[in-house]
Amino acid sequence: MKRVFSSTRLCIGVAAVAMFVTGCISFNPDEARQDHIAGFSSSLSDLAAEHLNRPLSLDDCIAIAMTNNYAVRTAELDRKLGQLGRDLSFTAFLPNVAATAGYTMNAKEPLMQDKHSASGSISAGVPLFMPSSWFLYSAAKHGKVSSEIAAAYVRQGIVLQTTVNYFNVLVLDETIVALETQVASANEEAARIEGLAGEGFFTDWERDQARFMAEAREMELNVARRQLAVSRGNFLIDMGLSPMADVTLSGDIGTVERLAGTVADHVLTALTVHPELALADRAVIIGEENVRKAFTDFLPTLSLTSALNWTTDDVAKHSANWVTGFGAVWNVFTGFANQTLYRASKVERDRSRLEQESTFLSVMIRVISAEASVDNAEERQRILRRAYEVAQARHADYAAKVEEGLLPLSDALDARSDMELAQVEYLRARYDARIAMANLELAMGLTALPEPGA
Repeated sequence: MKRVFSSTRLCIGVAAVAMFVTGCISFNPDEARQDHIAGFSSSLSDLAAEHLNRPLSLDDCIAIAMTNNYAVRTAELDRKLGQLGRDLSFTAFLPNVAATAGYTMNAKEPLMQDKHSASGSISAGVPLFMPSSWFLYSAAKHGKVSSEIAAAYVRQGIVLQTTVNYFNVLVLDETIVALETQVASANEEAARIEGLAGEGFFTDWERDQARFMAEAREMELNVARRQLAVSRGNFLIDMGLSPMADVTLSGDIGTVERLAGTVADHVLTALTVHPELALADRAVIIGEENVRKAFTDFLPTLSLTSALNWTTDDVAKHSANWVTGFGAVWNVFTGFANQTLYRASKVERDRSRLEQESTFLSVMIRVISAEASVDNAEERQRILRRAYEVAQARHADYAAKVEEGLLPLSDALDARSDMELAQVEYLRARYDARIAMANLELAMGLTALPEPGA
């Protein structure tokens, strides 16, 4: 009875140790959510204090995005996984080494055998002929390079996205400044006309029109402020920061000159260096390696094994024994499956070739489209600038003629509205050309990345 009780206590102790090692974790969802909110909010505050303590240039924002953007960080993890996959495939060439050891103690003296004995063994095996491993390793190497190319291409996309967001915030900042001036001027004009209408110089509907124009400008100002809050929030998220943080932009966007050469030159450059085509090329090579691997699955595999066994038991004829063997494996009854996998790998290879050709044409049309967008943006900027200048002159002329009684007030108010709209459109067009240039660089695969650690 005492022995049974001791065994029970031993089992309970082992179970307690196992529970302590493996860990029985109790999960409170509300508490966990609050802990995550507090911890992540603190992390966002630290990032804001580190990066948003000064006015940021475009290069500053791109450098921050290269470090904190979640797509960039995910691409970096994919790159590391590609490298680990390459390293893992290389282990197929390494020998397999195993070691075992044991100790035996008999309660009673056995017949013709020691009461205490120890034994052990060390074995090693290495493949001599396993061609599928070579093709598997080659495909893994190309996969590693593909992950590096993909990570760089993701960074190029984030550079463009950050650039566009930076310009959008600048446009809205300048638009708000212009609208604030317009609202103040419209309110002054409406108050002046209301006073003159009370003295009979203007009709009631002219007074109402002036007031309506002031209210319309104020509504546009409020809409622009809300758009700025949303655009600034998206901009901060792309930099891996809190969308509620305060950010100040310096407006320093640098200078960019249009790429020299014709459209044909730019298309040829893109076909030479574009990351998507590099990825498509690697996909074709990986498809070829998979076909070769599937073919080698029909072949036998050869291996060499060697083992050393020893024991301290005196009953054994030899205390140590060395065994060496040569083995061959040929999976005869999986031929149908191998044949199906071989045919499937050929189809996948042909599919990757079609995708390569499709990407080839896609890159060409994207460059052509981006070139057209640059031309359109530059021409539109020139036209809108002329439209604003003409609208300014027209408004000044109409305002003077209204003072002289040569034109009705409504014509001057309409001219003022046209001028203010032209001003806002021109402010937006000033950055459209830069955005179009950035799109062209990405379409050609030439988007410059900041130096590591910048």
